[in-house]
Amino acid sequence: MALNKYMHPRNIYRTPPDFGKLSQMYSEFSAISKVDVTGKITIDFKDPHSLRVLTKCLLKSDFNLDVDIPKDRLVPTLPLRLNYILWLEDLLDAIQRKDEISGLDIGTGACAIYPLLAAVQNKWNMVGTETDEESFSKAEENIQKNNLQELIKLKKNLTKSIISHVFTQDNKQDFDFCMCNPPFYSNLQELCESRSPARLPPKNGFTGSPQELITEGGELAFCRQLITESQEHKDNVLIFTTMVGHKYNLNVLIQVLKSEHIKHTHTEFCQGRVTRWGLAWTFKDYDLYNLVPPRDKPRKKHTPTIYLLPELANCENTTEAALNKINEMLDKLNISHKLLDKRGNKVTLDIVANTNTWSNQRRKRRLQKRIELCTKVPKLDPDKDVTENTSVNGDQVDGVSNSSDIPVLPKVIESQEELSEKNCHEYAEGSAHTSNNQPLVHAFFKLVKKENNILLEIEYLDGSAGKEGLHQIVQYIKNNWK
Repeated sequence: MALNKYMHPRNIYRTPPDFGKLSQMYSEFSAISKVDVTGKITIDFKDPHSLRVLTKCLLKSDFNLDVDIPKDRLVPTLPLRLNYILWLEDLLDAIQRKDEISGLDIGTGACAIYPLLAAVQNKWNMVGTETDEESFSKAEENIQKNNLQELIKLKKNLTKSIISHVFTQDNKQDFDFCMCNPPFYSNLQELCESRSPARLPPKNGFTGSPQELITEGGELAFCRQLITESQEHKDNVLIFTTMVGHKYNLNVLIQVLKSEHIKHTHTEFCQGRVTRWGLAWTFKDYDLYNLVPPRDKPRKKHTPTIYLLPELANCENTTEAALNKINEMLDKLNISHKLLDKRGNKVTLDIVANTNTWSNQRRKRRLQKRIELCTKVPKLDPDKDVTENTSVNGDQVDGVSNSSDIPVLPKVIESQEELSEKNCHEYAEGSAHTSNNQPLVHAFFKLVKKENNILLEIEYLDGSAGKEGLHQIVQYIKNNWK
């Protein structure tokens, strides 16, 4: 379903562009457009060249910007970029900042699209940072081409920091806001496998270079670092913001901010078939959540699943005791877990399962017993006839004796070593590991004490095993709680 109606209310692209008018105004656009059987003028959205021409013509017609978009760089989606700018306007208006606004754009890209839009729309003073040499040079050209050098400055980032390199002893500049469109993915495989097969195919073609789309640890690690650096420079920026590409990462980052008691808010950026999210936080005395409440398009409301945990024997009925028990079981299942928040009678865990270690527990126990049994059986000499006398525990056994002291051997279709190796492999393997960087299950566990009851609230975030995988983990916890 197209999400245009959920765009920011002031976004001019809530009304789709008039392709007929663009075709008349720009010969370059006319060359890529075509007329369908109904007389409607369309373009091939899957063709990167067509996307570049469309974006270039829209920037010229709607903002009087002359922008050169390199063939090997990301083609900015204007409705999305404008959504971000308009949300920043809302945030600044809420804290009553209206004049001489200054902003920091992290990773400005070859088009320097955010500084250009901010400068022509609002006359904001912008600083754009960039790590890639080619993108930096092209951004300088686009700024000069539009005579916006007075409003836009560029700074090359030669460090591993995200914003710390901006605030040096020689540069004491402060900003009203920072903004960022971070790389979403940690590697090429994650990029290629990021879209669920259940979703409709993307309407637009693929554009962008690896340095624009990929960063070590993906966007989650990038945004975590940004939050860490923001704490070091809380006096230099009024409002920190970033775009987030994956909803489950937004949920994790919100929990990080909550655990640090940092005031924050968030929003949705909707356009076409794509949804992105905006996250803002501040260390100043602004209640962003109430000043600019989260803006989500209407959807089916998520109702968390809540379980009542029975009281544990021989210990107090507290969230601390329940947390220790759950940590113990998660460790046993080799499921990684991190404490995100712990306040009063409420505890939040971030859990990530990369391998299915919870299924077929009875089968695995049987296999383990077989392994233990096989290790106690004496090795058979393959060169000897099985009917020859064999000594077991010091007793003489004649051939296939029925002595009760002798374990029943498996069928001799496999050697003892082969059987043990096979069973060990089956036991250790459990279930296939996730085939890409996406975990099997990523979720929040929340322990809450209400009256004298301990409740386990689960919130599914993501994972190739789906919600069913999460419920299987919870079922294991319920089965083994006592």
